[in-house]
Amino acid sequence: MRRLNQALVALAICALVSSCGLTASNAIMKVQRGMSQEEVSQLLGSPDFRRFDNGSEQWEYTTAANKVIIIDFIDGMVTNMDSFKAIVTPPPVAVCPPNEIITVAPPSQPDHSGPHRPRHKAMNPLDFENLYKKVRSKAFKDDQLELLSVGVVNNYFTCKQTARLMSIFTWDDEKMKVLRMVSDRIVDRENGNEIVKTLDSLFKQDDARKILGIKDRW
Repeated sequence: MRRLNQALVALAICALVSSCGLTASNAIMKVQRGMSQEEVSQLLGSPDFRRFDNGSEQWEYTTAANKVIIIDFIDGMVTNMDSFKAIVTPPPVAVCPPNEIITVAPPSQPDHSGPHRPRHKAMNPLDFENLYKKVRSKAFKDDQLELLSVGVVNNYFTCKQTARLMSIFTWDDEKMKVLRMVSDRIVDRENGNEIVKTLDSLFKQDDARKILGIKDRW
């Protein structure tokens, strides 16, 4: 009888592990456009993070394998889902002696406006895709801009990549903030029209041309 009870406990544990594996790997594929929040909860459980703005709502899940799942709802119904591998950044390590204050002067901005500006290698497609998805996953514009300001440090971009980052935002003023943030790190300004055409306002287009050093409209 004791052996039978042990076998039943082992079987229950196996079933529990199997059900967890289903949630992590297969349940995501069952999320469909038009599902209700209750149906998503039955598949994935309660979200780790929840955001809402006006009539839209966003749920965020993080799996044990560091996969991030973003689900958007409008009026309680699924309208969009995105999943990607989270970028885990190790915490900085302090190396300064105790009680010692070190003042670090900010680096001077490199001059990229002249014909002999240095050439840098643009961000590789995989790292750029991770940055793009992380910025896009934020629910609020201020959070998106703040995350992007961190992501551009020590990275360089093509005009096409810059235009794609700008496309995350709806209004020209927000797009121009992105352009000013990235402008000193664009490696192929000769393709600047890729950026200009993302803007609707003719005035903003002219401002973008000035930033990129494009003299003529055509």
